[in-house]
Order: sequence, then C-alpha cells, then structure tokens
Amino acid sequence: EQFSHSYYQGLLVEIGKFRSQKTFVPARDKNHNFIGQHLGYIVDTTQLPPFTYENLIKRAMTIDVIWFNERRMPSNFYEVEHTTDIKNSLSKFYELQDFHAGFYIVADACRKKEFEDKLNLSIFDSIKGRVKFIEYNRVAEMYEGLTKISKSIW
Repeated sequence: EQFSHSYYQGLLVEIGKFRSQKTFVPARDKNHNFIGQHLGYIVDTTQLPPFTYENLIKRAMTIDVIWFNERRMPSNFYEVEHTTDIKNSLSKFYELQDFHAGFYIVADACRKKEFEDKLNLSIFDSIKGRVKFIEYNRVAEMYEGLTKISKSIW
C-alpha cells in the first residue's frame, strides 16, 4: 500500500525537519518504509529525550511523530490514524495535556466526523480546544510545497 501509515509519518518527519524541529518516531517504526528508505534513516531519533517523568515518557514513546524544539521539549505531537481507534490517540493527548504543545490527529478526510464525535466525549473536555484534525491530503500538500521551496533555494 503506497500511502501507508509510515508514509504519512515520513511526510510529518520531513516537514518537521524543514521547520528546524528535531523529529521522533517510535523505535518500533524505525524499519518501516517511507519512499524507499527506512523511517529510522530520516528521523533524528527513536529515543526520547528525558523531558519529563518516566510514566509520561512511556506514554509519549507510543506517539507516531513528535517534533522537539531547540530546548528538547515537545512542540507538536502527531498521531496518524490510518486504521486504529482515534479514542486511543486522544487518550494519549489527554495524558500529555500539561505540555505547551500542539496535538494533531492525521487521517483520511472520511474520518473527520469520527474524530469530532470522539473529541466531544466529556472525558476530553480539557483538550477539546487543543486537538486539531489534519487530512492526509493537507499533509501531502504541505510536504509538496516545502519540497518546491527547497528545490528553488538550491
């Protein structure tokens, strides 16, 4: 499958790197393919910096893509929802809500209603205004735009 979970992880990693962010994917994903190479080859790390308590590090280790700022603090958390339950990702964001970071669900446009329904559950009231939905097509457009900019610079 050409446009797989790891494909969108790779796009997010490349976008983050273009924006001067350090990028992370879980170690379990490092051998997954992205445009003919392993994610572990393009990502900055598959080991999280010790930015918080161990229990939160363990939870963050399961996030699909994390961008870190120059102080090694998380700036954005991305969960790619190709086939899995969006509620599980929202639960991760709930536990990490004390960080000044963006929370993003990345999925096919047809899953936006499911995202909205799950986010509107009362358990997620405290993060409702912070979690954004990004369609796969939008991620691809961002990547293509950055690729064009990069090529025009060089």
